[in-house]
Amino acid sequence: MLNAEGLVPINQHSEFSNQHLHVGTVCGLPPLGGRTSSRYNDFVLRIAAVVGLIACGVGLVWYYRAVHAVPPPAAVQLTDENAWIDQLYTANPAEVEAATRQLHELGPRALPLIHQTFQDPGASTPRVKAALKACAILGPVAAPAIPEVAEQLPDPTLTPEAAVALSFMGRGAFGPLRDALSSDDPVVRREALRSIGKLKDRAPLDARAVIPLLIKEVGDSDPGVRAVAVTYLGIIHEGGAEAVDALVTGLKDQEIDVRRSAAAALGSFGGDAAPAIPALRKAAADPDPEVAREAGVTLVKLQAK
Repeated sequence: MLNAEGLVPINQHSEFSNQHLHVGTVCGLPPLGGRTSSRYNDFVLRIAAVVGLIACGVGLVWYYRAVHAVPPPAAVQLTDENAWIDQLYTANPAEVEAATRQLHELGPRALPLIHQTFQDPGASTPRVKAALKACAILGPVAAPAIPEVAEQLPDPTLTPEAAVALSFMGRGAFGPLRDALSSDDPVVRREALRSIGKLKDRAPLDARAVIPLLIKEVGDSDPGVRAVAVTYLGIIHEGGAEAVDALVTGLKDQEIDVRRSAAAALGSFGGDAAPAIPALRKAAADPDPEVAREAGVTLVKLQAK
């Protein structure tokens, strides 16, 4: 009710104010009033300032990245037809890629420079390695250079690269690689035998020409050669009983790597490896845990068939 002056009584006015304060609190709004309203405004201004600072920071980061972005490296373009020889064996991937691309484009037209490099007694080792790598890339196209590549095998600084190149150069590389198995250098014998194993599928070669060499080299005096021999017997997994017998011999080798590789190789022979099961059971108790594990895995494979 209104009083005589038409005003709300003081006690009712206070009740109205209290209700308003209560509703504002429930709704999450700060109560109205001079000092309280000032604090609310200060709070809003601070929030706005923080948001503004964050926006400015994001803008500055974006601007910095846009201005200082590193452009992608430009592709190397080789204009000189012989430029690839100096770029193919560098540590710069872009230069190697450009040299490889140029070499593919040249094809057999790159052979004169390859021949010239092999025949140059003053050619640096990196340059000769580039020529060897070029032969590997060109593959059978570079077959005319096979004799010159084979001449690099005895050089200990070039043996691995020369052997790898020959493994890509086609059937004509088989003869020089086979001849290299009689080298006095075990590294030459090892890498030549490895390349023969790879050449079998790449050329391809008749397994009947390759398997006897691998079986023979299981008895080589160097453990590295023996390990390669048993490994590729497993990869090719042909040769029947003779190959299996050679791998059983490998299981008894003094070198751990040879025994382990022989045990793993037998797993690829399936039923043909059944005669090796007694030797594998013995190998499963090998003092070396890796040999024992490989023998056990192969036993599981063979007995599951």
